[in-house]
Amino acid sequence: MATFVLVHGAWHGGWCWARVAPRLREAGHDVFTPTMTGFGERSHQLAPDVGLEINITDIGNVLLWEDLTEVILVAASYAGMVTTCVADRMPNRISALVYQNAFIAADGVAQNDLLPDWRREMIEKELAEAEDAWIMPAPDPKLFGVTDPVELEWIGSKMAPQSAKTFQDKARVSGAHAAITNRTYIRATGYPNNTFDRYLAEAQADPAWRAEVLDTSHDAMITAADDIVRIFLEVAATA
Repeated sequence: MATFVLVHGAWHGGWCWARVAPRLREAGHDVFTPTMTGFGERSHQLAPDVGLEINITDIGNVLLWEDLTEVILVAASYAGMVTTCVADRMPNRISALVYQNAFIAADGVAQNDLLPDWRREMIEKELAEAEDAWIMPAPDPKLFGVTDPVELEWIGSKMAPQSAKTFQDKARVSGAHAAITNRTYIRATGYPNNTFDRYLAEAQADPAWRAEVLDTSHDAMITAADDIVRIFLEVAATA
């Protein structure tokens, strides 16, 4: 039995793992799908000072208070900034890292620094036009490559605004997470992002990494749940 902690990305919440978590539990694994401060059912906690460090604490506290060890820590998108920092601070609690179209935190680097130019410029324009300049409005899920009308409606109804500080804060990473050698990068190609392409190429060139390519949207846990479950179960078999 493995222990999964599945961490959602920007504008999402723990709800996004609804097609994955039950199947992992059916296979006998423990699964946690925490929602970080300011997102999903915790959107009432959204505030200007909610940033990367608060979200790192959110996930670190799950591992701490639930007494979790040998964790398979999974990140979607923005969550890679969070989980990399958690792994750097708590490497002894983590057996494997999985990144699904996720950013990989580096010391002194913010997520804004890792966005492709077109996406960063879009967000800057939205913030400039917003009534509250610290709030990033949720994009249309079509931007992520979601095409099914039912999925578009469901995802769109769940996505919520996010504090700009989460993207602006620079990560603090010491390198301790390098001790975790079981690593997987999943590239969902339906969302164009040259940073993700670079991570994929690096993973493919490094025998310490496993690399997977899925022809699906950025929300692969929803639009390609079968593949995501398969990959996660394979990671569990090696963790």
